[in-house]
Amino acid sequence: MANAVYTSLAFLLVSCMATGAEAPPTSSVAPNGKKEEKDKAKKGTFKLGEVTVAVTGKLEVLEQVHTRVDASTIQAFNTDTVSAALTLLPGLTTSLNPKAETVIYLRGHDSRRVPVYLDGIPCYVPYEGQMDFGRFSTFDLAEIQVAKGFSSVLFGPNTLGGAINLVTRRPVTKFEGDVLGGIFDGNGKKIAANLGANLGTFYLQAGASVRDVGDFRMSSNFQPNAREDGGRRENSYSKDSKYSFKFGLTPNPTDEYVIGLVIQNGEKGQPTATDPAIQARYWRWPQWDKQSAYFTTNTALGTQSYVRLRAYFDTYKNTLNAYTNGSYTTLQTTGGMAPTGISIYDDFTRGAILEVGTTALRGNSLRAVIQTKTDVHREDNATNAWKGYRDDLRSVGLEDAITLNESVDLSLGLGLDQQRPVDTGAYLRTEPRTCFQGQLGAFWKIAPAVQVYATIAKKGRFPTLKDRYSLRFATFIENPELKPERSLNLDLGVKSSPTSWLSLEGALFQSEITDLIQEVKFVSGQKSQMQNIGKVRHRGVELSFGLKPANWTEVGANYTYLDRENLSNPETKLTSTPRNRLTGFMRVMPSPQWLIQASVENQDKMWDNNTLRLGGYTTTTFSVAWKPIPPLTVDAGFSNLLDRNYQQVSGYPMPGRTWFTNTRYRF
Repeated sequence: MANAVYTSLAFLLVSCMATGAEAPPTSSVAPNGKKEEKDKAKKGTFKLGEVTVAVTGKLEVLEQVHTRVDASTIQAFNTDTVSAALTLLPGLTTSLNPKAETVIYLRGHDSRRVPVYLDGIPCYVPYEGQMDFGRFSTFDLAEIQVAKGFSSVLFGPNTLGGAINLVTRRPVTKFEGDVLGGIFDGNGKKIAANLGANLGTFYLQAGASVRDVGDFRMSSNFQPNAREDGGRRENSYSKDSKYSFKFGLTPNPTDEYVIGLVIQNGEKGQPTATDPAIQARYWRWPQWDKQSAYFTTNTALGTQSYVRLRAYFDTYKNTLNAYTNGSYTTLQTTGGMAPTGISIYDDFTRGAILEVGTTALRGNSLRAVIQTKTDVHREDNATNAWKGYRDDLRSVGLEDAITLNESVDLSLGLGLDQQRPVDTGAYLRTEPRTCFQGQLGAFWKIAPAVQVYATIAKKGRFPTLKDRYSLRFATFIENPELKPERSLNLDLGVKSSPTSWLSLEGALFQSEITDLIQEVKFVSGQKSQMQNIGKVRHRGVELSFGLKPANWTEVGANYTYLDRENLSNPETKLTSTPRNRLTGFMRVMPSPQWLIQASVENQDKMWDNNTLRLGGYTTTTFSVAWKPIPPLTVDAGFSNLLDRNYQQVSGYPMPGRTWFTNTRYRF
């Protein structure tokens, strides 16, 4: 299978190189659309929130080594959460873990190795180094940018497999906005509003949203058992609210000074595993709250240089209640749980990023960055016996884009990251760890509509506070001596638009990770420990195409082949990612007022643990949208239209057929 896929990509590369197209290349998004439509959408993007590889020539370097999902695509596919939107892109899969958290995998790397940023500012949970992507709504986003393997050193540490940047909106006109209301299966409801005003020398952007999800409906093909009787999935509810505000001063065309605030409040339940062989958990989170405040500036230094500052303060508060049974009335105080049955997190992160750039040196776009970040974790079990840990991170980086000619660009990056434990509780581990970043990319426009690139990047990830110190309710042994993970990422790709109605993209990739941190079971009795034991290799293929032969129809598809090998211990399986994954869509517009859309997602079997392999599945979505007047859109449809019964984690079935309807008004 692997040889056949690689042969197919080689054929695509040759075919694209042989195409002498006349139309300019389209931007890399999924699904594909007209370039002018994407350019118009980009005007509403908060440019200071982007973190991209530098560009000097006429090549769209960003578009080659990054992929993105813009707001129009997010809305068209009814993807209310970041995790749902990311599944539209090649190379990305999502999984729902036993804690009812949605985690992502980018080319096989989980979200601890692919950190998430908000307008270029790190916003992952400092203790765990990752985030529940199902808690991040998309209602106020302009786009989601994904860097794969070759990511700007300006992101800083821990980008072993890439980075995900959530870019918010920036108003374009004097007054603009939209209002959304929707209902969906399970007594679900959502409401969102965004307002913006750009008055020349300053602008305001505000957003608010609430998404209330009741217990979802299970597939009618699920076989009831003692743990789950079918129908509604008990304790699968969630409720999330989000409020965002941005105030920007623009005293002249080059300078900008922005204050931003994002407040997220949530609560959720965790369904109990349907498999009687899996330990039953009756858990609820009455609090999942996150706040991010930041100050971003851009000041021109003459006509060829600039200085940019990002300063931020991020808090995360989380409460877990563990109960004895499904009545959720009596807290569990035994079996390794906290003595009260309650676990409380009160974390915060603060930091600053200083960036200086110049194009004064002919043919070069040079950028330097220095940043500092402090991660603090504090925990309690409702007895006011707080304990905590703290890490200080420092990072410096230098990045240069060199234009050799109008057709060829080079991008070079160097970085040095340091993690210093400051407060380690009783473990007294204060020696710093360091990671080196180095990368090189070559970008070549071999024809007006054909671009190829090759990149190599050396990246790293520091062990998280949880990796080193968590006892996981007395089932683990701490390991403060963990070393950083390191990776070498290779990428070869092509992008082509042989006609104005066709776009093609393909990439070969490989990552080799050393000192991989994995759980080792039964280190002492029944207790496990996180250890540096692994060397693994991820390699694969990504293929995409977009086809729009007429104004009334559009088709697109993404395919990913991923082969993960455990080189250190082949008998231990690498879990949670399928080898083959395919997504596709078709749109039909019989008139300007109507849009009919269908999409499909297929993935094959994947390992859930060392002995269990979950079956593959195919899900489909269908929707119809009506525009009675240009500002107003009403749509309705079904997710998992065929009501498939499938799992991404053993014992935790996914929702069955789900209906939805939305109304959106833009002004």
